[in-house]
Amino acid sequence: MNLTLWSKKPLYHLKPILPELVGLAIFLILWQLGAMQYGSIVLPSPRETGIAIGRLATTGQLGDALLTTSFHLLAAFTIAVLLGIFLGIIAGIKLWFKKAISPIISALQGIPPIAWIVLALLWFGTGNAVPIFTITVATLPIMFIGAVEAIQTFPTPLLEMASLFRTPQNVLLTDLYFPHLLSYIFPSLVAGLGLAWRVAVMAELLSSETGIGAELNLARINLDTDEVMAWIAIVVVSIWIGEYLILRPLRYLLEPWRRTET
Repeated sequence: MNLTLWSKKPLYHLKPILPELVGLAIFLILWQLGAMQYGSIVLPSPRETGIAIGRLATTGQLGDALLTTSFHLLAAFTIAVLLGIFLGIIAGIKLWFKKAISPIISALQGIPPIAWIVLALLWFGTGNAVPIFTITVATLPIMFIGAVEAIQTFPTPLLEMASLFRTPQNVLLTDLYFPHLLSYIFPSLVAGLGLAWRVAVMAELLSSETGIGAELNLARINLDTDEVMAWIAIVVVSIWIGEYLILRPLRYLLEPWRRTET
């Protein structure tokens, strides 16, 4: 009996991520079929892309570019998260502040990232400032809207009940305000992280000599399709790592009531 349970354990642990694995397998199959149809010059196969990634890792290009892009992304995304949540909480509490800042947030949200990159190039020239600035202004509205929604949708009956029972402020903060805020912030973090990666690569492609975007542009100029696909795959894997290995475990840790769902 113990042997039977032990043999089923690996399958049990894979069960929560089985849909993701199936989706990934279908994607790789379609990718391989497309490569067989159009040829490696137009669409390199997953194997050819993997070989290109290994070559980039061996030469050191992968590590240097990944570190540069990660620095741009982490610096800008941290600023956007902290500032967006701070302003969103104030806007959720103070209606006049929300009305005053809403046109600015709408403008930030509506202006395409390419326009911010052009402006940043005029203001800062080439360098680290362009991707950091562009990522910040592109992702800040997402965090702001998530924080505003969290504050404005707070269940007032729970707050009235807590007031009736004279619940201490520290308990209100840890058991009511903080969990409710997290439930809105984490979806914004996931959406913002994906956008941050796209903007980072775009900004580096147009303004930097280092980073994944710059390496992607160099591969395009050299007509090296294998390397182009390799850099795209690296970005995709980096997004997956950020979501599945960082944000989801962090959410699992900070929101214990969701553990029964997983």
